[in-house]
Amino acid sequence: MNFRNRTRLWAISVFVLLGIFVCSMINCKSPENPDEITARIVVSNEYGIEIDVYMEGVYQFWLEFLYYEVIENVSAGVYVITANKKDTEEEISRSTVNIDTGGEYWVAILSSASLTIINGFGETLNIYTNSSLQGELGDQESLVIDNVPFGDHVLEASMATDNSLVAFTVISVVEEKEYTWTIK
Repeated sequence: MNFRNRTRLWAISVFVLLGIFVCSMINCKSPENPDEITARIVVSNEYGIEIDVYMEGVYQFWLEFLYYEVIENVSAGVYVITANKKDTEEEISRSTVNIDTGGEYWVAILSSASLTIINGFGETLNIYTNSSLQGELGDQESLVIDNVPFGDHVLEASMATDNSLVAFTVISVVEEKEYTWTIK
């Protein structure tokens, strides 16, 4: 190999190595402090209405029912996440999140309303809420459903033997309390 070919090979090698170095520096996201922990807090709205979300009293975002949003780059520490009814100061939820490792931390904003269904029909019934089977309910038994979101909920009771409808109602959850449906 002559001197000219070696020089070309050396120059190409230097450019390739330099290119790899530059590309790796562009894609490398090294933190200023390598010991610093950062995490994400994912907040989901299971409450039933639109909410405003705050972290340590600072507004972060608003969420529609059944949506979620992420608070990025949260340092290690203990944080209070609160939720208010949208555009009000009425607090509906308060959660504490302890960030001690990287990764994702989930906070679900839930309603504390509950629904108690009492079977006084005299037969075993299948119980449905919003077309979703909750299970069988024997005579004189009750079923409690916790964290019922705000809004209208269709409740149905059908015979366990042939699934024929025996009763239905619509319950509107508008406040955080216990709602009761007695099937007779």
